[in-house]
Formats: sequence, structure tokens, C-alpha cells
Amino acid sequence: MFKRMILGLILALTPSVAIAQTQENYLPAKSQLYFRFDGMKKHKADYDKTAVGKMMQGETGKFLDELWKWAYEQIQNVAQKQPKVGPLLRDFTKLLGTMYQNGVVVGVGADKVIPPSVQAVLVFPQGAGESGTLIPLIQRIAEETKADVKNTKVGNRFINTTSIEFLQVGWWAQGADAILFLGTTDPVAYAKDIDAKKTGLAKHPLYKKVAAFKEFKTVSRGFFDVTGVLNVAADIAPPAGKIIDDLGLKGLKSVTFAQGFDGLSERSVVDVDMPGPRKGLLSLTSPRKISLQDLPALPNDVSGFSASSIKLNKSYDVLVTAVDNVVRIFDANKADDIKGAIKDFEGAIGLDIEKDLFDHFGDMIVTYSSPSDGILGTGSVVAVQAKDGKKIVTAIEKLIKAIPVNPGGKVFLKKVDYHGAEIIQLRLVGQANAHLASFGVYKNWFVYSKYPAAIKGFILRQKGSLPAWKADAELTKALAKFPAEFNSIQVSDPRPMIQTIVAILPVGLDIVNTLGGMGAQFGVVPGFRPFDLELIPNAQEVTRHLFPNVTVGTDNGKRIRSESRGSLLLPF
Repeated sequence: MFKRMILGLILALTPSVAIAQTQENYLPAKSQLYFRFDGMKKHKADYDKTAVGKMMQGETGKFLDELWKWAYEQIQNVAQKQPKVGPLLRDFTKLLGTMYQNGVVVGVGADKVIPPSVQAVLVFPQGAGESGTLIPLIQRIAEETKADVKNTKVGNRFINTTSIEFLQVGWWAQGADAILFLGTTDPVAYAKDIDAKKTGLAKHPLYKKVAAFKEFKTVSRGFFDVTGVLNVAADIAPPAGKIIDDLGLKGLKSVTFAQGFDGLSERSVVDVDMPGPRKGLLSLTSPRKISLQDLPALPNDVSGFSASSIKLNKSYDVLVTAVDNVVRIFDANKADDIKGAIKDFEGAIGLDIEKDLFDHFGDMIVTYSSPSDGILGTGSVVAVQAKDGKKIVTAIEKLIKAIPVNPGGKVFLKKVDYHGAEIIQLRLVGQANAHLASFGVYKNWFVYSKYPAAIKGFILRQKGSLPAWKADAELTKALAKFPAEFNSIQVSDPRPMIQTIVAILPVGLDIVNTLGGMGAQFGVVPGFRPFDLELIPNAQEVTRHLFPNVTVGTDNGKRIRSESRGSLLLPF
């Protein structure tokens, strides 16, 4: 059961769907947010063929099942002292299992903010049958909290309603499905709208788009109607619409997504539609196409990296202009004060931040991490293409020198020549002696990392003195399914992280067994049963079916698409 819970969480964090026939009819017709998880019962055969599906069929699946049963048993033992908690916990656990098997459908729509008119509807397919637990769970909670619940007959069903301050809550059986309504309007009126066929997404253009998605078999899909949300936000007050426009957000129309299975891989696609001219924050997107050949030499043990094109040299002007426009809407004098303060500061230190610093950045940024550069992410490196790295360093020096002395000491820069490059350490010297950060400049790259050792590695790899990463056959095969040129790429390998977690499980669970046994003796954890450590699989056995995840982003001027293929699409 635990593995099902984990996978249900995975699917919730990284969307993926198959559209059902009727549940969308119960959602608000003008939903700005729509999400469907179709349930794994319909997709078990396809799931079993994936890398993570194969992983769960072996010792790993058995271990996770037993771990869940054991953890649930211990929680129930503790809950014995609270008789009312145990039944609630059982119903909630059963609900999660039902959602994993049969899915969930969500729609959220907001008509206006003042006065608020918001409707959120959650549909639980097959949730009102004998195996359904949503309605009994909510009614049990209502009884325990002594909520004032009303029952109103609408058609051939009863609508249960209560309120919590301004929030209206309703729940009822809609055929074999269970519906939970949360909003500022009357749930009874909404149920009548369902009968009158005034609800449903059938005519929603974004729903039509996601329903027509055929690139691969989907398990979940959905959309976010950005224009609809911004239109509602603009109604709050006239300045809101002006702020949205000045930030350039009006150019962002919608986000649609889908995730599913394709052989060994999980796949996902996210489309961000921006058809109009891009201004404000959206103007930072860069049309430049990059490839793996544009990357600097990476560590041969790199655990993950990302690269993207972005107009970093324009970011300062865009951000300052955005702040100025927003402040000016409310107080033009204050906006002038901010601009004046920036000019005075620049004049005092002899630096034009935009021209002397940001103008010297290029339009590609690369991040990566590797065990040899530092453990637990301490060796993460950010490398930015630079038109003139030395001028960037000079500008940073002026900014650092302008930092006043504080009780902890003075910020101090230490510069060291290293193999023809320059490494700068930023330290706090005084009562508190601390290393703050490190920077490096090598040819056309400006490099940042917490400690200088990682920057030394970067420099030596560019010189060819250290072994560099190359795409192996597995990754090359995966990349062949993507465009050769793109605007961004991210490659991550889930195996090192999972192997580390599995490797420490014996120690962690052994400690839990020891403490739990002591707790049982004192009655704190009655009936505690130690977990059998023999059930923990070998870390390499757990990950033997897995392979790197790849996400590629492309921008055709009207739409930014992010497409992922991988064995376990989690945010490592």
C-alpha cells in the first residue's frame, strides 16, 4: 500500500492523465484551474512496463508495502489513547487508496474578488459506492466538530452543507461519484446548476486542447487559465490591472500539461502560451538556441545539470523598470525617491550597475553539481557566459567595498591567480570569521560556488587537466528523441539520491526500533513491533531499472514547451 501512496504523490507532483467521460461535467464552466488524475486502475498494464513499475515489482515494492503496513500499525497503536482518531485515520487512509486507484478531478473558478465569488469542486470517481469513504469521512469530521450540517434534497440526492466563516462546504453523491464543494456560493444552488447543465468544461477552449492531446498515453492532465485569473485580479482595483500590464504578465495566456507512460519512460509536456509581444519580466526570455556543444566542460561524475538561454544582461533594467512602474502607480514622488537613491548610490561608489555590471553578462546560464565538488549540494556551481568577466569582477569589488562595517566584522575580498584564471573569495573578517562565497573568472565564463575548490575544478576541466563529462550511450539514446537545439535543458539522475536514502535506511530504522522498544516499555508506544531490517533491499537493486531524466525546453516565439522523459520524474 505504501508504494501506491508514494506513486500517487509522484503523480500529484508531476501531472499525467486520461480523460473520463462525465466528471468534468460537474466542474465550474469557467474554471481557471483544472486537474485530472485518472487513477492507476486503468493504467496498470502501461505502468508495469515503466522503469519505476519494474522497480516496484521486485524487492522494492515488497519493502514499501511492508514499511507502510508497519508504520500504519504503529500509528494505530499510538491512536489507541485517542479512540476518535483511529477511525478517522482509517477512513482517510482508505480515501487515499481509493483516489490512487480511481483518480480525482478538480476544477477551481473565480468570477470576482470583491465581493468574492469562488467555487472549487473536487470529484472522486466511484467515491460514493460501497468502497467510497469521502462522504462518511466528512460526516464523521462534522460530527466530531459538532458542525451545523443541513440536508437539502435536490433531484434524487441529498446535499449536505455547512459553513466555516465565509467558506461554504457541501458534499454529496452524484451517481457513483462523490463531490466535495468549497466556495463562497451556495452548494445547493451549485447542485441545481449541475442538473440544469449550467456547469461543465465541454465548451472550455483549454479543456478542448488538453482533451485532444494524443502525443502519448496520459494518466493526468490539466490547465491553468492565466488570462482568466489576471482578469479577475484586475477587477480588485484599477492599479492592479496597470501593475499586471507593466510586469508584462498580460502576455502570458495559459499553461497546459499532460503526463503519462511511454514504454520504460514517464513522459510529461508543459506548454506555456505567450502569443503576444513580450515585455516586462517576459522580455527576459531569450530566443537563442543552444546545444550540448555550448556547455562548458562538466565534471565526469556530474549528478545533474541544467542550462538555459536568458537575457541576463537585460535583467537589471527590466527589474528596476518594473519596480518603478509599480511604485509610481501609488506614489510618483516615492518612485522618484527610489530612482534618486539608486543614482546617488551609484555616484558614491563610481559605478553604473547596468552598464558596468549587467551589460557584461552573456545570455546562457549553466548550473551543475557533483560529489567530487562537494557533498549535499555544497559544491553546486553556477556558470554564466560573460562578455567581459574581468569587468564583472571589478564591478562586484566596488559593490563589496560599499558594504559598511557591521558588528560581525568587515566584508573582505581575497583574490588569487589560479592557472591563468582568477578566484575571488568573499569573507567576513572580524569578530565573526566566515567564508561567504567564491567567484571565478575563466575566459568567457563567470563562475560562482560556495567554496573555491569547485571553481578550481571548473577551471581545470576547461583547460583539459581533469576528466570531463560525456553523454553515455543511455543518455545519447534519450536525447535523440528531443530537438538537437533547444532553449533549455535539464538532466538529472535519480539513482544517486535514491541509493543514498536506501543506504541509510538500515541505520535509521535500527534507531527507530531501539527507541520504539524503549517507548513500549514505558507505555508511550503500546504494542510496538520492530521493523524487520531484512526486508530492506540493496540500494543498487532498487535503482537497477532507473535511468537519467531529461527535460528540454523550446521557444518558438509564441509558446514555450517543456518536455520531459525519464525513469522517475521527481524534483531531485
